[in-house]
Amino acid sequence: MSTPADIDAWLAAFALDGVLHDHARQVVEALPQEVRLDLMLDARFLIADYESGPGRGMQVPVGQPSRHSVSRSVVFKRSLRRNHPEFVRYVIAHELAHAFLRNAGRSPEEDPEQAADALAAQWGFPRTAWR
Repeated sequence: MSTPADIDAWLAAFALDGVLHDHARQVVEALPQEVRLDLMLDARFLIADYESGPGRGMQVPVGQPSRHSVSRSVVFKRSLRRNHPEFVRYVIAHELAHAFLRNAGRSPEEDPEQAADALAAQWGFPRTAWR
């Protein structure tokens, strides 16, 4: 379940904006198999995007609750697509790292933001300047 077609079909189920879908596909294809499968095989994991603006709200989607674990969600503003491609892919990788780490660090003392940045960089998506 990790061919480019499988990844594309998995992402299609989230109905992302086309530009964000394409960037997300590139990121997911670059993830280590362990990470990719952790996200793709979690039926409760969700990705969404939304158009922000005055008077617009957003409800964060969450998966079905379970007695054994919490659901995970990643949500992107569609305005992200107007940034430089490397920045867009960094943000996507960073947020997927949070989901993989379940919003924690890799150790109890590691800051979750630093952990997500480190994993994104390890996966080939280092932090870049916003453009």
